[in-house]
Amino acid sequence: MSTAGSQSDGGVLVFGGTGRLGAPIVKLLVESGETVTVFARPTSDRERLEGLNVRFLTGDLLNPDEVSAAFAGRAFRAVVDASARRGTQDLFYDKAMSHIVRGADDTGVRQIIYHSSVGAGDNMAQFPRADFSGMRDVLLAKGRAEHILIDSGIGYTIIRNGLIQPDGTPPTGTARLTDDQAVMSVVTRADLAALTVQCIHQSACLNRIYHAADDSYEVPRAFR
Repeated sequence: MSTAGSQSDGGVLVFGGTGRLGAPIVKLLVESGETVTVFARPTSDRERLEGLNVRFLTGDLLNPDEVSAAFAGRAFRAVVDASARRGTQDLFYDKAMSHIVRGADDTGVRQIIYHSSVGAGDNMAQFPRADFSGMRDVLLAKGRAEHILIDSGIGYTIIRNGLIQPDGTPPTGTARLTDDQAVMSVVTRADLAALTVQCIHQSACLNRIYHAADDSYEVPRAFR
């Protein structure tokens, strides 16, 4: 589990923290004693974070100046990117990551945890039986985002998820991270959140690409 920093540091900055995956991550970070800041658009619904001791910064990930302003003058030790964007997804992920990396690099962030997808970029080739046609552009953009992060020189942890159970599905507690990039699995958002928090500030998780797996669930034949 993560170890909370001193009260004088900036703690953890979370992008996408109001979302279906980001909110459980924020909740667990707060429960672990972390100082948590959530970067969110003015129109984002913050209901999932109601009652949590969280600081908010307002801005849009596609606006580089607003992302830079979020980092300016703050000593975040780690960043979690659990962001998603509907409609223009294929134009979002790599641009957003380039803005995050620039701000993080300028302020000495030690670790960026990026939630990507199984099949991102070249990883699609690991699953020849899977039909990625409907998500191809998104997966290519996520692959480019991964490379931007890897090439940044900042300590990275990439967690790829495959098939996700419906929002609100209880955790199994049996999910794990594997280095096997040929694994496609079913996971819950609650378990993904726990796996994320377990990697915060952990040197063993640095500069690794993981696939989230949970043997509790049967994987559809097309993804085996």
